Amino acid sequence: MGYTDVLELRRFGRRNDVKRAKFSAGPNTGAAQLLAYLASAPLIAAALVIVADGARAELAAYFMSLYGAALIVFFGGVRWGVAVMKEGGPTLRALFGAAFPLLAALPLFAPVGRLTWKFAAIMGVMALLLIDDLNATRRGSGAPHWYLGVRLPLTVLIELVFLIAIVERAE
Repeated sequence: MGYTDVLELRRFGRRNDVKRAKFSAGPNTGAAQLLAYLASAPLIAAALVIVADGARAELAAYFMSLYGAALIVFFGGVRWGVAVMKEGGPTLRALFGAAFPLLAALPLFAPVGRLTWKFAAIMGVMALLLIDDLNATRRGSGAPHWYLGVRLPLTVLIELVFLIAIVERAE
């Protein structure tokens, strides 16, 4: 029995009376899920404007391209955050893995080019990042498993929203 155990006994009485946090099978990802789906709400709203075929459909499509590029940059930032938190620090491979999304997103921020092609590029980069993140986690060098439990459905949702926008713009 250590010093802290004695203090705990004096403060709370018997050790059995002390309320302890219960072990859960997995981490609580409710806050991360809520934040992720709230972050996808602007994309969903823009896609609904495109589907409604209103006067603002072109503006909504342009917003979607900018927001999609920003999401790619964000996922690159997550990759860098995971890399710098590793015990050995970031590697050159991690630097390239974090820089790729930024470099891929830069042309998507430009106000030139067809938005349908930008949507397809965003979908492709998002899929590549997800596949690479899944592989990195399997190797033990990626994000924690709970993150991918949030990221996978979010990426599917984002891909579907862009696909709906592409189909609507093609009609």
